[in-house]
Amino acid sequence: MKAAFISDIHLGPTAFYKGVRRKLTEHSENYIHQFVEQVSASSQYSFAIQLGDLIQDEGLEIDRNNFRNAVSVFSQATIPFHHVVGNHDTVNISHEEIGNLLNNEYLYYSFDVDDVHIVILHSYNPVPETPGIIIPSEQLEWLEADLNGTDKPALIFIHHSLADQDLTGNPWFAGRSEIALIDNRAEVRDLISASGKVVAVVNGHLHWNQVELHDGIPYITVQSATENFAEDGVPANSWGEVEVSDKQFRLSVYGNDPYEFEYQFTV
Repeated sequence: MKAAFISDIHLGPTAFYKGVRRKLTEHSENYIHQFVEQVSASSQYSFAIQLGDLIQDEGLEIDRNNFRNAVSVFSQATIPFHHVVGNHDTVNISHEEIGNLLNNEYLYYSFDVDDVHIVILHSYNPVPETPGIIIPSEQLEWLEADLNGTDKPALIFIHHSLADQDLTGNPWFAGRSEIALIDNRAEVRDLISASGKVVAVVNGHLHWNQVELHDGIPYITVQSATENFAEDGVPANSWGEVEVSDKQFRLSVYGNDPYEFEYQFTV
């Protein structure tokens, strides 16, 4: 099984941090079309997924239109397309409306592709305007039952990181773990590890490529498509693919900030 991904497109206004224009969002719309064309032209992908922060929040009506229009373009792909929901997506749009725009009752769900079980989770801040990102208890109960109910190796996709990442040097989140990492991540990792089913966990949000191992499971963060990663005005133009075959997991990030990770798993 092979799937394509793209993360943190941030369709909307540009964004600065510490005086640097970090989100080169003038490229967002083009990257959406480019990604859809790439995955549609290939016969090797079982599905494609965007990992959250599809939009850069600006206001309810603008956000709603940007999100709706982007999802419409993604829906033109010739393969199934799935969406993880990120924090910027729900600043102004409610979870319920996001679900309606995605035609999904829930923002977390699972499905099988070939011999792999795919899980999409929804991490979020339950109290807006305050730090704190969680996966709530009802979703964890669902996740435990879901993993117990499959006999296939599983891949998990989520927006925020479940790893204990060292954020030193991160252009957005150094010293800001409360808005970068999931608060109850240790509890979630314990559940994932206990299942004995999970091959890897892939997330966006942090705007860099990084891997941390917990209980032998890789927790992989991938680069944003529009991040000004080298602070030279050139966007990362990142997208990538994951492949699971014959007990081998491989992740590749393409674009201007490439990255590779692979390992043999025993699930």
